[in-house]
Amino acid sequence: MPYDAVTAAREAAARFISDGRFFHAYIVSGSDAAGREAAARYLAKAAVCSGAEPPCSRCRDCVKAEKGIHPDIAFVEREKDEKELRVDAVRTLRRSAAVIPNEAERGVWIIRDADAMNAQAQNAMLKLLEEPPRYAVFILLAGNPELLLPTVRSRCEELRLRPVREGENPGAEKLAALFEAGDRMGLLRELTSLEKSDRAELTELMESLRRLAVSRLRAGAEPGKMALLAGAAGQAEKYLDANVSSGYVTGFLLAQMTGQETKIPPQGGDSREIH
Repeated sequence: MPYDAVTAAREAAARFISDGRFFHAYIVSGSDAAGREAAARYLAKAAVCSGAEPPCSRCRDCVKAEKGIHPDIAFVEREKDEKELRVDAVRTLRRSAAVIPNEAERGVWIIRDADAMNAQAQNAMLKLLEEPPRYAVFILLAGNPELLLPTVRSRCEELRLRPVREGENPGAEKLAALFEAGDRMGLLRELTSLEKSDRAELTELMESLRRLAVSRLRAGAEPGKMALLAGAAGQAEKYLDANVSSGYVTGFLLAQMTGQETKIPPQGGDSREIH
């Protein structure tokens, strides 16, 4: 199956909620419209899921969410042929959010083209974000999140999606080859050279390495090795998301790929960019 923006968006959303917590408001930005929509629907399904590990994709709530018929997932969008999302739509949203969910523990409202809200609509949305109902989850889709008021953005967790590039990262191919060959010195040299890498570039490398490992696993490569590689690369992505430094992340990956033990120290930071 080709790796496209929709697949990437769902994976990004899954990593974003891997700790099982839900915030009252999200901004899903970047990528293309299909990717933003896919990420939003994944978050919504997870929010209404009644299984043990959301989204379980098996419970009644997940099934309804996938079919687009869950009564506690609603969409807000512009009127046809309108360039702006007007305040009346947000006022309707506020009235809807005042009603407790019908079936799930949470109610989810997905605001399409949230960056098209005019100033009046954004101010009305801000009031809702400042005092949200305890059961409500708002997901704002924005191709250009910079058009949203800083006060609106500050009250949301932002899931920023990157465009999916064609082809594999050559660095990922090299790391996978060294790992499969059991070349510890080669891995040491390669990963040491990445210690000062730009965080965005390193995240892209880890994403590509994880995809490559999963692809080879499906193709029949040694299961233990490829599962370990995919897990290590995925964990490295999470560390980068948590603002752990590139040097610590490459050290972690080296330890995982050579069978050593390592501990990642906590790192501070506000960024929640997920790729």
